[in-house]
Amino acid sequence: MKKLYMYLFLVAPFILKAQTTINYPQRVANYGAFFTDSGGNFDSGADEFGMWANGGGAKQSVAWRSFTEDGTTTGTPSTMAVGDSFTITVSATQASFGVIGCALLSSPTTTSWADRISNYAVQVNLNGNSGANDPWEVVSSGGTVSPSSIGGSDTYADFKFEFTLTSATTMTVSMNDGAETFNITLNNTDITGYSVYIADDWNGTANANIFWKPTTEYTYATTLSTKNSIANASLKASPNPVKSSFRVNAIVNNLKLYDVSGKLVKTFEGHFSEHNDFDISELNQGLYFAKIETNSGQTSTSKLIKN
Repeated sequence: MKKLYMYLFLVAPFILKAQTTINYPQRVANYGAFFTDSGGNFDSGADEFGMWANGGGAKQSVAWRSFTEDGTTTGTPSTMAVGDSFTITVSATQASFGVIGCALLSSPTTTSWADRISNYAVQVNLNGNSGANDPWEVVSSGGTVSPSSIGGSDTYADFKFEFTLTSATTMTVSMNDGAETFNITLNNTDITGYSVYIADDWNGTANANIFWKPTTEYTYATTLSTKNSIANASLKASPNPVKSSFRVNAIVNNLKLYDVSGKLVKTFEGHFSEHNDFDISELNQGLYFAKIETNSGQTSTSKLIKN
């Protein structure tokens, strides 16, 4: 019961805002960079992004896209935060001697086939494996491969993937609306966008294009704002997210950190200048609430992410 009271104490000053979902149109113009070698991309119908890879060369095609606040190439860049999710669907058969995939990336280079997984956080791949036609797999920290039981064939099917960031270093990957779910450790953090790719689109029967569907969307986690946000708009902790220490742009008399369960995990008491570093390097990565009291009596509770 004590934990419940503490939790209510923390959340009482806050108002929950609805989640924000941004649609990511699947058109050539919506991607920022491309690589092709005996492959290519095209707009299919009114709302699909098509890719192909066949011919006399390496049979490869990659497209990269950055996350932005409005889903356009000119929008404000966005980095995936804890609780955010990204959903993408591909209509495909299989690539019997190649691969079909999507990777979430951290500030990648975008000039070669190898860069399709440059600074990857996580990948989902359908590998042909020289005609063995392996099922979809998740590739995570250190190249760890987690196979699913969901495979392709020589007929088209939709494959849907939802990536949800559960902490700065972990993620849940859901396939086909939860038919299979993987809880993985990321290979890289600070996810800034994604790539889609195909190599050798021969499916064992014919060359078959793939189509990234219009259901692609990015959902920002529920955000928090204080009721007295106008009064406390100038009081903030930075940097946020924080790796080891942060500062507050005011003279602080008391600062308390709570985890998401409402447990008090650290207290700073005294007289701290604006140049004081509040060290939280020993805390685990995740979401915290910082209750700040200044020497003028002003109080504010802020969301703080520890990376």
